Amino acid sequence: MDGDTAQVGPQIAEHLGIPQITYVEELNIENSKVRARRALEDGYFMIESKMPVLVTAIKELNEPRYPSIKGIYEAYKGDKVKVLSAKDIKADENNIGLDGSPTQVNKSFTPPGRGGESEIIEGSPKEQARELIVRLKEEKII
Repeated sequence: MDGDTAQVGPQIAEHLGIPQITYVEELNIENSKVRARRALEDGYFMIESKMPVLVTAIKELNEPRYPSIKGIYEAYKGDKVKVLSAKDIKADENNIGLDGSPTQVNKSFTPPGRGGESEIIEGSPKEQARELIVRLKEEKII
């Protein structure tokens, strides 16, 4: 997770000189190719790339599974996560982290949906289609 600016993945890909696919909601890997469904506000793109490729994911990509009791125990007694400081990686502390970011996020929010209210047309598929055509004609859409 970055600072809600979606810059970390693309910056890493650029630094490594490899392609990138962002906002991935579905992913398939076959041989040396990646095929991904990239989410957009009003639809999606299907993108294919050779590996290596950097992929950033959205929550729809996967449904997390709960670990087993044995898995929890193994993780607890296993190796600790090694924490590296800026000094350990020889980084300038003024250029990393939230304070070192060239951008600042004031507010993050989900925009309101487009259009008006939704309605489900009841009935058989034939009745639904007939009713939909009547309504589209009334609105002068067709």
